Amino acid sequence: MSEINIPYYLKSKLERLNLATTKLIRQHGYLEIYSQLKLAFPSINYQALYDLYCLAQQSLCYTLAPEKQAELRAEFKAMTPRHIWLKPDTIKHFLTAAEEQAQLALQDNEVPIGAVIVHQEQIIARGYNRTRRDNDIMAHAEIVAILAAQQHLQNYRLSECDLYITVEPCLMCSGAIINSRIKRVIFGACEPKTGAYISQHQVFNNKKTNHHTEVIGPIDQNHYSRLISTFFQNKS
Repeated sequence: MSEINIPYYLKSKLERLNLATTKLIRQHGYLEIYSQLKLAFPSINYQALYDLYCLAQQSLCYTLAPEKQAELRAEFKAMTPRHIWLKPDTIKHFLTAAEEQAQLALQDNEVPIGAVIVHQEQIIARGYNRTRRDNDIMAHAEIVAILAAQQHLQNYRLSECDLYITVEPCLMCSGAIINSRIKRVIFGACEPKTGAYISQHQVFNNKKTNHHTEVIGPIDQNHYSRLISTFFQNKS
């Protein structure tokens, strides 16, 4: 379906989000695109969702049955909360800072995982694995950073903060992330043995919790898994 088939009212809004192509609609999915539109334009109605679905399916929207419209509304309502997408340069910048923390862990012969917490576009806390150094099994990068951020803000809730972490959080750290009300987690690589977002558990998909943290990742599996893979290869 050609881009000219996007209704004008929808295309003008999608252009402001740099999403005004049918290729991008199919790539990200109609639900994600509608979520971003709803965040940017709160008054937009469900007709946009129906049109996005039809564009993604390459079908004519006037043929969409009322039952299908109801199904699409239910799909959207079932989604966990979303936030405005971060720019790729922003993600790269803060994940690079997290990588620097991972290098500090490596210097201490710790599993090289690093984290930073960002508030109002500024890094307010840093952390890296230090379980051996501190003789503390809970001293994972995420928890070290969370504790530092709570002290910095003098608040145990970090609801306006983003956590950037080089590797997918484990079950313990995921609980700390949810309980501290972190808004968003961005991670570099999956952790197939202990990851609690998609690899071993899907903790953040639980809609019954009081707080929902949005998770973005893996950003670049090959790049961000390299340091930790090399660490364990050298140990064998």
